[in-house]
Amino acid sequence: MKAGKLSGELLERMVLSALRFKRDDVLVHAGLGEDCAVIDFGEEVCLVTSDPITGAVEGLGELAVHVACNDLAANGGTPVGVQVVLLVPEGTNEEYIRTVMEDVHATAAALGVEVIGGHTEVTSRVRECVVSITAIGRAPKGRYVTSHGAQPGDDLLITKGVGIEATAILARDFGQLLPFEVTPEQIAQFTRSLSVVPEGLLAAEFGVHAMHDVTEGGLLGAAREICLASGVGAEIWEQEVFVPELTLRICQHLGLDPLALLSSGAMLIATPKGQELKGHLGAAGIPAFIVGRITAGSCPVLIRADGEGVPIQEHVEDELWRFFARLEEGK
Repeated sequence: MKAGKLSGELLERMVLSALRFKRDDVLVHAGLGEDCAVIDFGEEVCLVTSDPITGAVEGLGELAVHVACNDLAANGGTPVGVQVVLLVPEGTNEEYIRTVMEDVHATAAALGVEVIGGHTEVTSRVRECVVSITAIGRAPKGRYVTSHGAQPGDDLLITKGVGIEATAILARDFGQLLPFEVTPEQIAQFTRSLSVVPEGLLAAEFGVHAMHDVTEGGLLGAAREICLASGVGAEIWEQEVFVPELTLRICQHLGLDPLALLSSGAMLIATPKGQELKGHLGAAGIPAFIVGRITAGSCPVLIRADGEGVPIQEHVEDELWRFFARLEEGK
C-alpha cells in the first residue's frame, strides 16, 4: 500500500468493519470523516482523538500538538490535556528527545493544555522519530459539532487558506530544493497559523452544521470526507480558494496541487449562514472564505476556473506524500 492514511474504502473494509461493539454513552463512534469520539459525561461531553506526525523532520512536537488539538476544535471542543507517545530509533541522543518534549510542552501550554502522560521508547522498529498524540477535550453536551451534519444548501467556508502545514514542512525541511530563499520569519508565520482552536470554538458557539479540519488530502480530501460522513455532495469553486503566495510559489516549483495539500491550520465549515459566519470570524481576526456549497449529490465536484466540473469520487492522495515518493524515486 502507498504511504499516507488509508482511503475511506480501505478504512471501511479493513478497520471499521471489525468494530462491532458499541456503548450507549458513546455519542459519536468511530466512522468515516469523524475527527473525534464523543462520550456522554452528563452535562458535558468528553472528546478524544489521536494523531501521529510522520511527514515532518523539524518541529515535530509543535505539529503534533496542533494536529491533535485541531481535531477537538473541529468538534467544537476545548482541549484539556494531551498524552504523548514518542518512538525514537536507536542512537538518538538525549538532547533531541528533550527538544521534542520542550516543543510539545511549549505548544500545549500556549493553548492552555496540560501534558498529562504518555510513553517514550527507543526502538529498532522505527528509522526516524515518530510522535503520536492523544488529545482530550470537553464541550457542552448540546453544542458539540460533527462531520456528519452538513445539509444541502449549506455554504462551505475555509479559514485562512490551503496548504498551511505543508508549506511550513516544505520550506523548513526542503528549502534547499527551492530556487528562492524562504526566511525563518516566513516559516514562523505559517507555524503560528497551525491552530484552528480559536475558529472551532467561535464557529461552535455561532452554530454550524458540520466542521472538519483540513489535513491529509487538503481541501479536496476534507470536502470528500464531509460528503461521505453526511451523505451529501458539494461544489468547490477553485477560483474562490485562497492560496497563500508562498504556498503557491512552492507548489508551482515542485508541481503540486495546493487544493490537495496537507492543510492543518485551516477549518472547513458547513453552515447555512456563510456570510454571517465569515463576518463573525473576521471580527476576531480570522480570515474566512466561502469556497463552495453543499448539494444533494454524493461526492464533491471541483468547479475549475474555466467552468469544468471534476467529480472527486476517489480517495484524495495528499500531494506531500506524492512529493516524498518522487524524492525516493530520485525524480
